[in-house]
Amino acid sequence: MLEIAAFEIGLSKIHAQAMMYALTGNESGLATGELLLGAPEWVWPATIIFCVSAGLILWSYLQRGTSSVVRLLAAALKITAIGLIALCLLQPMRSGTRPRPKANVLPILIDNSQSMRMKNASDKQARHERVSALMDMNSSWRARIAEAFDVRTYSFDARLERIDDTESLEADGYVSSMAGSLQSLSQRFEDRPVAGAMLFTDGNLTDAPPADFDWSSLGFPVYPVLPSSDGVANDLRIADVSVRQTDFESAPTTLNLSLDAVGMQGETAVVQLRDLESEKVIEEQTTKIGADGKRSEVRFRFRPEKPGVGFHRVSVFRESDREAVERAGEAASAEAGDQATESDEATLENNTRILAIDRASGPYRILYLAGRPNWEFKFMRRALDEDAEVQLVSLIRIADKEPKFSFRDKGVNSTNPLFAGLGEGEEEAAQQYDEAVVIRLGVKESEELSEGFPESAEELFAYHAVILDDIENDFFTQDQMLLLRRFVGSRGGGLLMLGGTEAFASKKFGDSPLGELSPVYAPRSSTQHVDGPYRLTLTREGMLQPWVRLRQTEISEKDRLETMPEFMTMNTVGDVKPGASQLVTVETPNGETAPALVAQRFGKGRTAAITLGDVWRWSLRRDEEQPDDPGQAWRQLSHWLVNEVPRRAELRIEQSSDPSEPVTITATARDEAYLPIDNATVELTITPLAGEPFQLAAEIDDSQPGVYKATYWSREPGAYLAEVEIHAADGSQVGSARAGWTAQSGAAEFADLRVNRELLQMIADQTGGEVVQDDRLDEFAKALPTKKVPLTETWVYPLWHQPWVMFIAMLCLCTEWGLRRWKGLA
Repeated sequence: MLEIAAFEIGLSKIHAQAMMYALTGNESGLATGELLLGAPEWVWPATIIFCVSAGLILWSYLQRGTSSVVRLLAAALKITAIGLIALCLLQPMRSGTRPRPKANVLPILIDNSQSMRMKNASDKQARHERVSALMDMNSSWRARIAEAFDVRTYSFDARLERIDDTESLEADGYVSSMAGSLQSLSQRFEDRPVAGAMLFTDGNLTDAPPADFDWSSLGFPVYPVLPSSDGVANDLRIADVSVRQTDFESAPTTLNLSLDAVGMQGETAVVQLRDLESEKVIEEQTTKIGADGKRSEVRFRFRPEKPGVGFHRVSVFRESDREAVERAGEAASAEAGDQATESDEATLENNTRILAIDRASGPYRILYLAGRPNWEFKFMRRALDEDAEVQLVSLIRIADKEPKFSFRDKGVNSTNPLFAGLGEGEEEAAQQYDEAVVIRLGVKESEELSEGFPESAEELFAYHAVILDDIENDFFTQDQMLLLRRFVGSRGGGLLMLGGTEAFASKKFGDSPLGELSPVYAPRSSTQHVDGPYRLTLTREGMLQPWVRLRQTEISEKDRLETMPEFMTMNTVGDVKPGASQLVTVETPNGETAPALVAQRFGKGRTAAITLGDVWRWSLRRDEEQPDDPGQAWRQLSHWLVNEVPRRAELRIEQSSDPSEPVTITATARDEAYLPIDNATVELTITPLAGEPFQLAAEIDDSQPGVYKATYWSREPGAYLAEVEIHAADGSQVGSARAGWTAQSGAAEFADLRVNRELLQMIADQTGGEVVQDDRLDEFAKALPTKKVPLTETWVYPLWHQPWVMFIAMLCLCTEWGLRRWKGLA
């Protein structure tokens, strides 16, 4: 009775300790595998009994006459049996910790994106089919973890979603937001104990976090479950694409492609560029496919058929797959996956990209002001007449102002003699003696520029650029020069200064607002121009600017410069200002180099200066059979001046690299003085290229005046066109604008068909988890309860109640008896 009472007292103490540790969550209490004695008062009696028994057994066997080895072995067996029985007197028990049943959450995340439809070369099942088989409710590993944990199953593609079974998963998600789903799970169970998260995925996420992202911030270990081996699947894809818009007239759009292939080395790939709306093939190229991992580069230079927003499709394929790729490019994404079986490629989803190309459209209006009629205007106007996007409005001074006399013969007219003979009633059109005589060309309305150069912001800001040709400072009032400065710096317009006898003149020019706008300083000497001849040379920086070049390659451009005529007149200027770019130079007769074309940014706009005074010689000396290089140069220069000039109504698309994120559509409204409008009415229309248009509400941005924003989730792949109509508070139209974007989840989803083991291994290492092979899930489920979890409980069980204790004792005694009978011992 005393022994039983002592055991119960010791056991109750252990249970009390276990309860305390379980409630407090203290993991520094009883260590796993700690041995305890239920009857410690029996230590000395048991020791004495064991020692006496062992001594008697040894003395007994050493008196027998058989070999020493047999005697010692038999004695050891009997002593072992006696020792186990004596140990049971102490009531040995073992204590440890284990997860508290159902107290710790164990989420299981299953990737439901389209990349899970892929098959490894050695597998008959697709990835999602294999996962469904592993997630069978009757599987032993699921039953084992369900006993210890609160198991919850989720699927993820664009978002995380709780599911009851995995049979309904079809792997049809457009994106794979693995990082976002894990972070969402971390926030959801922030206040709950999470034992870890099992992750069934291929690791090809479309919402990659920054490279320095610390996955341990999730707060729980992640256990990615991966196939034991990967197979190599044949695949040809567009790895990267970039579009560059330039002011290069013959080919303003440059498209650069990077191609990647697996298992197709040495084969020929066809790269096709097609207009998506007309389905017209613009160009096709062929290239040899390199070794696995070695990318091929392809470049298209082309001019879109029409200005504005346009959509193009670029595809790469082998000739045997031409029809399959063309059908896949036209079909919906879900259907394209089935059509991929017609090819030996793993998928055709990554063979096509859709591009939204916005070739800025006009009409752009340029105000040209000349101090005198000259040849420059003739050839410039002739060149821009061929450009439908640019309208040239001209003010040409044909006579300077003259002094006004107070005393005249009454028969002498007070108006300028140039206007004599206009007839009665035309006096208002006649210029006074003290006013310059100018003529207007290219105006839209009779009142436009009727008072000469604009004196108000509303009138000047209606133009996108201003060209000043051989005009002196005294022509402008101080207010007009300050207005011109606002036009460039605040409105964002372009300004071009052309050389002439009155341009860049003396210190008076340098101290004026015009001198501030100029990219070159005023000359230090009084000499205004120096006679040539001069020959042009493009600087390295000028060679890199497409709007300065007239040929596509550097060699052909140098050949063109060698055939250009020599120029005879150049204005002397000072140094190039800091921040300005010297694009074209000339060599003076004394061997010095002087700037010929200089450009700079000024505020929101840009300015440029041409110091040559006789650019017109280039057009005069051109043979008719030669290309119209002077005309192309004027058109490219004009587009450079106006292409980035803000408009009253603008629309901009901001698209994240993560296809699961919405696009942000930003509309900007400005009044005639280009000040923001905060009470405008914004009508936004979204038109999918293969769907019906619909309206989208735009809200004013509290942080920026005159800015209105809307967001849109383009879940379906394809091309989208956005149009905005903006009206002022009084109902007058501010303007309209268009923009476009493409949603191509397949480009990110199928960027790599292999299982991303490196990323998943890094996630497991940083979070304290491990990568689990899917054929060893039973072993993992068995070991998972022994891993560190938030909530545990202490368990205790008596070793002396275990069958193996009595089994070992009986085995030792039986073996000892057998040895004695075998050797004939009594």
